[in-house]
Formats: sequence, structure tokens, C-alpha cells
Amino acid sequence: MSDNQSLCLALLYANSEDEVIAILKEAGYWDNPDVWRLYGDRDGNFAVIGNQQSRPEAALVEKIINSVDARLMNECQVRGINPQSSDAPSSIRQAVWEYFEEHGEKPFDPEIGGSIQEWSRSRRTEESRRITIASTGKVSSTCLTVADLGEGQTPNRIPETFLSLERSNKLRIHFVQGQFNMGGTGVLNFCGTQGFQLVISKRNPAIVSAMGEDDSSSAEWGFTLVRRERPAVTNGGVKNSMFTYLAPLGAEEHPNRGGILRFTADSLPLMPDGNVAYSREVSHGSVLKLYEYDMKGFRGMMMRSDGLLYRLEPLLPDIALPIRLHECRDGYGGHSGSFDTPLAGLTVRLEKGKGGNVEDGFPDTVPFMVHGQKMVAKIYAFRPGKAERYRTNQGVLLTVNGQTHGHLPKSIFGRKSVKLGRLADSLLVTVDCSGLSVSAREDLFMTSRDRLRDGELGKAVNSEIEDILRHHDALKELANKRRNEEVSNRLKDSKPLENILQEVMKMSPALARLFQRGNRLSRPYMDSSTSGAAAGKTGSSTGNQGNSDTGGVNGNSGVFEGKPHPTYFRYRNKPNGTTLHRDCEIGRRARIKFETDVENGYFNRSSLKGHYDVEVLEGRFEGSMLNHNLTLHDGVANWNVEIPEGAVEGETLVLQCVVNDETLVEPFCNVATLTVKPKQEHGVGTNGKRDRTGSKSKDTQKGNQGGGAGGNGGGTGGNEPDGISMPDIDEVERDRWDQFGFDENSACKIIEDVGEDERSLYTFHVNVDNVCLETEMKYAKGDPAVLKAKFVYGNVLIGLALLQDHLKRPPTSEDQSEDWTIEGHVAGITRALAPFVIPMIDYLGSLESDDVIAGAESGDID
Repeated sequence: MSDNQSLCLALLYANSEDEVIAILKEAGYWDNPDVWRLYGDRDGNFAVIGNQQSRPEAALVEKIINSVDARLMNECQVRGINPQSSDAPSSIRQAVWEYFEEHGEKPFDPEIGGSIQEWSRSRRTEESRRITIASTGKVSSTCLTVADLGEGQTPNRIPETFLSLERSNKLRIHFVQGQFNMGGTGVLNFCGTQGFQLVISKRNPAIVSAMGEDDSSSAEWGFTLVRRERPAVTNGGVKNSMFTYLAPLGAEEHPNRGGILRFTADSLPLMPDGNVAYSREVSHGSVLKLYEYDMKGFRGMMMRSDGLLYRLEPLLPDIALPIRLHECRDGYGGHSGSFDTPLAGLTVRLEKGKGGNVEDGFPDTVPFMVHGQKMVAKIYAFRPGKAERYRTNQGVLLTVNGQTHGHLPKSIFGRKSVKLGRLADSLLVTVDCSGLSVSAREDLFMTSRDRLRDGELGKAVNSEIEDILRHHDALKELANKRRNEEVSNRLKDSKPLENILQEVMKMSPALARLFQRGNRLSRPYMDSSTSGAAAGKTGSSTGNQGNSDTGGVNGNSGVFEGKPHPTYFRYRNKPNGTTLHRDCEIGRRARIKFETDVENGYFNRSSLKGHYDVEVLEGRFEGSMLNHNLTLHDGVANWNVEIPEGAVEGETLVLQCVVNDETLVEPFCNVATLTVKPKQEHGVGTNGKRDRTGSKSKDTQKGNQGGGAGGNGGGTGGNEPDGISMPDIDEVERDRWDQFGFDENSACKIIEDVGEDERSLYTFHVNVDNVCLETEMKYAKGDPAVLKAKFVYGNVLIGLALLQDHLKRPPTSEDQSEDWTIEGHVAGITRALAPFVIPMIDYLGSLESDDVIAGAESGDID
């Protein structure tokens, strides 16, 4: 074994920065500045490297993606195909189909070909052994080693590939993810204090032969170590850190411009087996070792919920090729098969092995278009308590070719524009943006591929997702079901609580103004078991504010059973071929319902799935690409179209919605003629209330001749300001703390539901085993039941005050922050005020005018 090979393996086996420094000092390299070459041969490289991913797991994903790219490049080149030529695959999916799947003479089908979701479990397991991540060292200072059996690089080319910046190495290759040639440097910011990264690589000899490559170093292994050099404190030193790598060959003649170390060996033990990190011999490929990597928040065993696996899966929901994780740190016990597991992406985990984690009927897929760009949202609704292991702060994952490029926070579900607070802890949405044009992708995502740009396209996508969630029938039914299940066991106790609160309201005119007069709490919607039949008989709408289309849902009783392919797809309660004439308001969406007999998964299944297209046929906006989405649930398709900016009163838009699939002889074409009307205000106050029979009052009917709640477009509704419905109060004891995320200091949590008239209804969950309340009940004089009542109603009133303030004032910069929600705001404030609630009520309530006068006189100054 040569000295260079010994040095390489010594660095590979080292598991701390101190060990690496000692090895390099002994070799005479650490303190020799001439043998360290600038990363990318670029002064000021920290400006690029330091501006990459903001989170360590997102940075690590870039290394994984590079390994996947290397596997695809390997399979292409061993066949003698130039990756930049027209003979190469045109997409990642096609490359996987072409090189990793048995397909015979069948042509490539982009709908199902090249997706590891369709692979058997054993097939995914076998392929995962070719890209591995091994954890070594201590739990508190873990090292990660990423290894792949990819194309590999020669020692001469490593500076031009692994150690380059902003080169166009992959720019003209269409079947790989990497484009910008810098994302892989993001990990350096999370490698301990020294920024150590070991690189080992050897070119696949089969590629050298097949491609006729001429490189004198192609038979050798190359290796180097990257380090971070901190700014010098002396005058004349560099102001910022810089990254350099070990390159001692020829450095005597060309300081800081030498070549990397190399040696000859048939194979090296670079890949893990079970919980042994470096045991499998490989004859080519690449290894990257990251020393003392920042794993705060996911240092646990890699396969557990607090480990790396569950951090990576949301970032790689549809990874092109599976990888394998190996737990090789000391201190973890278990049987031989418990130390390694494949990672095939979040989609495979949730859809191929749901294990009771996802609600029936989900995931549901919704195609939509924004600024002429087609995207597909997939909505996962988890069973209670199951979502958090699959997400952290992410609520919506925006992906390209299976990799998350940005996200929207989970607070999106509780926004005013969405109103899914009851499901906020149970939802995850993925949005496939793979079909975006190059320019749209650049406009939507940062080049670091871990966050969105704050531009017009991003805002439009955000708005469209909010609209999809707000008007998704299956989510409304699920929220209704959850609420009915929650209140069923305590409904009999709600009226006494409400009566007491109403007495408080009567005593304070200011408080009474916050509420609707005479309203008892009602169910947010009809029971899901009866809503379909009832709506089908009455023809009532759900009352969505905007340009709503009336008409009932599926009138058949029982469970809806859809057909694989539609035999009809027409406007609600209209004959086939009818042209729909509707008014639509400026600044609102046209909401149009279809009825059909096709199954719910028609637009998202893998085989023979449906497609829909929207076109403006006539008018000034002919040919324009409008923002729109289409949701399908139990025989009802909701088509939501945004009226184009610049539309004027009296203008006519003729739209066509075409639904088609490969089995249909003729597509279903539906034409709608929309007449633009001015925007109307549609309040839900006195003019929008229902009488005791459930019918709208005459004033309401007059006000909703147009596009108000449940209307047909145009007209005006009532203009009284909204109040807050009388809240539902739930006393939460210790045995239900986990359900609401409570601890002994928690006081109050609110959950929002949406009523039949689109009014927000709130449930106040008050912790009656709060430590402050228990202390008062133990030591204070008086009836414990009275003290508990004071605590409950005090917290409810505080919550109502915060809620009313939030609803009536314009959003602040704090409100727009990623983590802020009104639910979290109420929980935080009531937690802080919990020690003072009962003392304030007791002592301030007992003040008399004489006490106030005496206090004022004692404060006078002569």
C-alpha cells in the first residue's frame, strides 16, 4: 500500500476534526500554505459557497442528488452515448426507464415510466445499495459519508468537477438535476468549525473504454480534503473566510496551483454493509465524507422519527433512484437488519405503505395552472397525530423532478384565506413543478433550490394553492367529521357554558358588539353522511363567496362509486352540450360546478389518467392562459377560474374546458360565456342571516341576485361588518394534553371551522389542569368550581379579544412571518397571562369607587 493510499484511508477512517488535523500535520501538509488551492480557483469563493442552503438537511440533499446524477450519467456513458447528444434521454424519468427498467419494445410513457413507485420493494432495495449514506463517530459530532457507484472522476478532472464553481458541466444534459454547479458546496457551511470534506473518486473503466476517453490518470484514485480558512486578524489579511483544498502535486513550482493526490488500487473498502461503515469493496465511484456535520434536531438513530430519514424524505418526495441509509455510530443496538434502510421518497412511504397514517380518500390530486404554467398539487390528509413525523415546518412542498425546491409553511392551513385550522396539524401538500419552463423555474426558485423567490409567480402560486385548499370538498367534509367527533361527547355540556358567557356579554355592551345577536353555535356544515343527498334534493350551494354556481352535489344516496372513465362530464344540472351563461365579478373567481360519474382519482392515477385543458375562445383575452384549478370529489368537479387582470365591466369571455383521456372517442367539451360585472361587497351580517326555517330572508334574497354567497354572479349583499360567532368551549384535562400539544403551562388553544354561510366558527380549548389554576384552587379561598369557571371564561375573553383584533386590522409584518398564526398568537399570550387571570378577576372586580378615590388621593403630590 502506497503512502498516498494510506493517507487517504486514514482520513476516511477519521471521525473528528482533531484527528484530521493530526493526520495532515504528520504528513506535513496542514501548516504548508503552498499545498492548498482555492476552491474553484476563485478568490472570494465564500461569497458563493456561503450563500447556499439555509438548513443542513437541505444542503445534504444536494449531495444525494449529485450521486443520483452520477448513477444516471454512468449508465448513459457505459453504453457509449454522449450525455449531451440527441441519443441521450430527454428527462430524468426517461433515463430511469431507459437504463433501470425492463420495458422490451414498449415506448416510453411519461405517466408511468421511470418511476420507482412502480418498482417492487426488492427492486428498490437492491438498487439502493449503489448510493449510500453512512453515519459514523459520536452522536454529538456525527460524520456522514455519501458514496455512489456512479461514473466517478479521474484525479485530473476532480478540480474541474467536484471542486469547481459555476461551471456549465451539466447545463446541456437534460436527464440530470444539477444545473448551476454550486449547490453541492452548501454542506461546507455545516461541516464542523473547519469545513472539512473528504473527496475520493475513480472513473469507471467501462466509461473510459466505451467513450474512448484519453486521460493519463483514468486508472488512478484521486483524493483531496477541503477546509475553511478563517480571515486573518492582521493588517493586509483577507476579510472573509475562503475554502481551499489539498493539492500538493507540483506545488513547489506552482504554489496554490498544484494537483491532487492519487494512487493506484483495484478497489477500496468505501461502502457500508449493515452497521459497518467501510467494508464493501468498490472498483470505481465517488465518496464524500462530511466531518462533524450539523445534525441538530435529527441526531437520533437514522431510521427513527428524530433521525435523518424523516428529515430527508420530505425533501426528496419523489427521488429518481433509491438510496440506502446505514447507522454505523456506536451505542445503537438491534438486530442485523435494523441498522440500514432504503430511502425511496415520501411518496413511496405514504402511498405504498400507508400503515393507517393517511385518511381514506387521500391523497387527492388537483391539476392547476398559473401564468400559463401547469402544476399538480397532491394533498395528503393524515389521521390525527400522524403528520408530524413526515414534516417539520413544511406545509406545502414544491418539487422539481422529485426534489423539494422550496416550501410554504404549515401555517398556510390556518390563514384567513384557507380556514382549515382544524386540519392544520394533519395536512401536507406536494406541488409538482417539473413541467415549468426554464424561465418560470428561475422566477419561482432560488438557485440554492431550498426556497422560493418573493416574485409575482411565487405569489400567484401561493394564491392558487390557497384557493384549492379553501374550496376542496373532501377537506371540508373531513374537517366537519373531525369536529362532529370531537363535540359528540361534550355537546350536552355546551349550553350551560354558553349561557354563562352570554350573561357576561349582556353586562358589557362593548363585548356584545363583537358577537352576532341571538346566534347559538351551529355545525360548520352538514354531516358528511347526509350532505350529498340533501344538497342533491334542494339544489343548494355551499355558499362560497365569489362567482358561485348553484346546483346540488351527487343526488345518489350512499357511497359514491365512480367509473374508471366518465360517460358524462357536464355542467351541474344542465343537459350535455349546454353553453353556460354566467356573470362574473372583477377581482373574484368564477366558480363553476360540473357533474360526472368518474372516480375521484381520475386526474391523478398512474395509468390512463384524465387531463383537462382550459382555453379562452373569444373576446379580448382570446388565447390567454388563465389561472385555474379543478377539484374532483364524489361526482362533483369544481372549476375555479381567475378573471384576467384588465377585464372591464360589460366584457364577455368565452371559455372552454376540455376533459379527455386515451380511452375516450371524443373529449368532453364544455363552453361557458362569462359577462364581466363590477365587484360587489357580500357581507354576512343582518342582511345575510337565515330565519328559523333555514331560508334566507327577503333582504338576503334581494342582495344575492348576483355573485354573493350562493349567488349566480353580480348584485350586492349585506354590508354590515362581520362579528364572531358565540364560541364553543372545551375544557381539556391532562389526559387529552397530547391531542392539543398542551403542557402544564398551556392555557388556551383555538381551532377555526367554517360555517355553512362561510362564517368562521371557533372552538376554544382551555386547559383546566393548568398549573396556575391548580395552585389557585389549592391555596385560595372559595369554591374551586368558581375558580375554574373564572379561569375558563377569562381565557376565552382574552382569546376573543386577540381574535377580534386580528380580524379587524390590516396584516402586519409580524403576521406575514413564516411561523406566525393567530392560533399560535392566542396560545402564547394566554400562556403568559395564565398566572394573572384569576387574580385580575378577583381583585380588580372587587374594587369600589372609594378604593379608587383613596388610591388617587394617596398618589397626590403637595
